[in-house]
Amino acid sequence: MMDDIPTGLLSLIMLLMIAAHIVCSYIFFYIYLEKIEDYLRDIKMIAVNKKFYGDSFLGRKMRENFVTLVAIAPEIFWRQERIPRAKLLKLPPRLLWGVRIVYCSMVFIGMSAVLLYYFRAPHS
Repeated sequence: MMDDIPTGLLSLIMLLMIAAHIVCSYIFFYIYLEKIEDYLRDIKMIAVNKKFYGDSFLGRKMRENFVTLVAIAPEIFWRQERIPRAKLLKLPPRLLWGVRIVYCSMVFIGMSAVLLYYFRAPHS
């Protein structure tokens, strides 16, 4: 069944998914990044990153990535600062789910690209 679908069409679908992800995540973090950082202001690293990276385009992207890591996997920062669950619970569930959706869509697109390459590329 998958052999009936041309590879070019699947690649176009992947391109559209990537474009939609980039636009939606940019809009989400453009609107909510400061709000998320305000809810998580008890975490010292959030304030340090905000001050260090600033409000430039790349600085905002770094802050977005850091907020995503704190929301998805706070245990990876055990050397810098232990982030208690109580501090993360200050973030409203809708914002937490928004960050999770952005992260999961990124993972889904990456896995889809790997599978598309693996099953469609000629292997010798």
